[in-house]
Amino acid sequence: MTDELPDELPGAVRAELTRLRAERVAFTEERERLRTELRESELQIHELTKHRDQLVKQVEKLAGVAERAEQADALARDVLVARAERDSLRAELAETRGERDRLRLRLLDAELQLSGAAQAEAPLTESGTLAAEQRAAELARELDATRATVSWRVTAPLRAVRRRTS
Repeated sequence: MTDELPDELPGAVRAELTRLRAERVAFTEERERLRTELRESELQIHELTKHRDQLVKQVEKLAGVAERAEQADALARDVLVARAERDSLRAELAETRGERDRLRLRLLDAELQLSGAAQAEAPLTESGTLAAEQRAAELARELDATRATVSWRVTAPLRAVRRRTS
């Protein structure tokens, strides 16, 4: 289309055409402005999407860290329970060893009596057994006192290493 209007057109039609051309120019400019805004909006959406994806990744990492922390706490509780059980078993083992030692002494006395020891020595053997039990108890108390000292507890790792290397 040419921008010039034919001269033979009536004035009202010519005015209407001029008005329509002006509207077309205004609409074209508006369309271009809207297209520019659309491109800018798409860029902003793209940037926001990238930012959102980064945040999602960070949240997933944090969830993994929280899960590992919960696992670590559960493991720590399990260790505490295992240590308590170990300590109670050690105490029971100490009692059992003491009982075993007493029974061994009685067994030795019984074997001596069966092997033909004289009846006159029997009261002496019983008192000897009693004395041996008392001595064993005294030595056990001394050993417990030694093990309760700070130096004994501090050197425990060294003794463990020595036992493993020998």
